[in-house]
Amino acid sequence: MFISLMNGGLGNQVFQYIFARYIEETTKTRVLIDDHVFFMTKDDTLNRAPNMPGVAGQTRHNGYEIDYVFPHARPSLLSDFFDPDVWRRLVAKAKESNGGMANIAQQLLDTGIDLTMVVEAADPRTLAFTGTKLMTTGNRFNSSVIQVPENTYFYGYWINPGWFNSYRDIFREELSFRPIEDRRNKEYENEIRGSLSIGVHIRRGDFVLRDWAVPESCYFEAVTELKNLFPGAAWFVFSDDIEWCKSNIVQLGLSKKSTVFVEGNYDFRNNYIDLQLMTMCKVLVVGASSFSYLACILNETPDFTAILTRDALLEDIQMKPTDYRRFKFQ
Repeated sequence: MFISLMNGGLGNQVFQYIFARYIEETTKTRVLIDDHVFFMTKDDTLNRAPNMPGVAGQTRHNGYEIDYVFPHARPSLLSDFFDPDVWRRLVAKAKESNGGMANIAQQLLDTGIDLTMVVEAADPRTLAFTGTKLMTTGNRFNSSVIQVPENTYFYGYWINPGWFNSYRDIFREELSFRPIEDRRNKEYENEIRGSLSIGVHIRRGDFVLRDWAVPESCYFEAVTELKNLFPGAAWFVFSDDIEWCKSNIVQLGLSKKSTVFVEGNYDFRNNYIDLQLMTMCKVLVVGASSFSYLACILNETPDFTAILTRDALLEDIQMKPTDYRRFKFQ
């Protein structure tokens, strides 16, 4: 069996989904997605995006979102593979281990399955796994990573456009959004599609607490360059902290006259619409976030260009932390 971990917010989940589906399409073997992280709730039910059954609200971010955001996706979830009682016991043991994300793999190993773990990058949460571990070259695209034993557990985030580009047509279909219907976001959509639109994604929130936030100076430099290239552009700011962006508009290099702050998509039911709108922008200033990178690979605008403010995730694009440059994801 092949199993691949899924965790984190929507950006991470989708890149992990793409990787699992890449393995399936390449090897013609079913890959089970280990979704136990989204069951780490008080009542052991699946924490899913709202409007879906089983909302519990104890996991980070919005819980499991793939099915809710992308109705054409086809994940094979590990939780559906096991009998419900067996799955509850597996989750309960994972909780006892303080939520170690490699715990399900260890439990399967303990049952006698000769399971190998492929680890994308060094992670202390895999140290408790007592089986064979194979390290990869980080999040670089490397097709040989799936040349592994029959029973393998893949542990990583796999944030690289190479997996997507290998089966672009399939992923374009599976990762297609439902049409935007509410009036406010429809207005944003019309403005973005009807202009030379430049999106700016600024992630704050937990990144500020972890000192991962991209400095204002990086955005200022990127915005300044783009203003020279596209003097008539319309600017659209996407962020989990719009009020901070408004207060720091000068430091970001933006002006009130030409900037639209995309607001209102804070509810769990429509948070993903920011991502959907970002995929319509003709140019995107990318924050150090998988959410930003996902918007880039899903963007279908002709000649779409991304400006990277920081290479925090794509290791095969060599940049200094404060550099930016134009990069075509397609």
